[in-house]
Amino acid sequence: MKAYLAAAFLAASSFPAPAQQPVMPDLNVPASDLGDERKFFVFHKAGVSLEQARADLGFCSRYIARGQQRFLPDFVAWKHADPARPVPNNLNYGLVGVAIMAIIDGPIDRSIRQARMMRCMLPRGYARYRTSEALWKRINSDDLASAIELQAQIASGPVPPAPRTLP
Repeated sequence: MKAYLAAAFLAASSFPAPAQQPVMPDLNVPASDLGDERKFFVFHKAGVSLEQARADLGFCSRYIARGQQRFLPDFVAWKHADPARPVPNNLNYGLVGVAIMAIIDGPIDRSIRQARMMRCMLPRGYARYRTSEALWKRINSDDLASAIELQAQIASGPVPPAPRTLP
């Protein structure tokens, strides 16, 4: 009897633990807290499954330059071990240039990220809905896997209560 229990315990413990799902944030944002519609938005598509939304967001996130922006011509390999690894920066701006880049680098990276995601997601039938800056930062965290999972839950879930923006 003990041998059967030990075998059952070993069999049950050999399965991987289910991945922890990120907690879905409350998308009810007061109208006064909504950010700029060109900057802070989430995607949604009626009738899309969670798996399809996850695949679409995963595919489109390959074109996001994380850490450093890419310069033209832009190339994304079909198979890449770590797409979130920053591209090395070999440019020398000098001390004043480094200070200026430290100020404007974040907004430029966000702008490039949003433009590339819109260019990839809108032709797939997704719509954009406004959100606040704080909620957008929470949804688009530094952890790429959890950010894609959270965005996929939003994209395949109920229609966000915020106003829809035009493409």
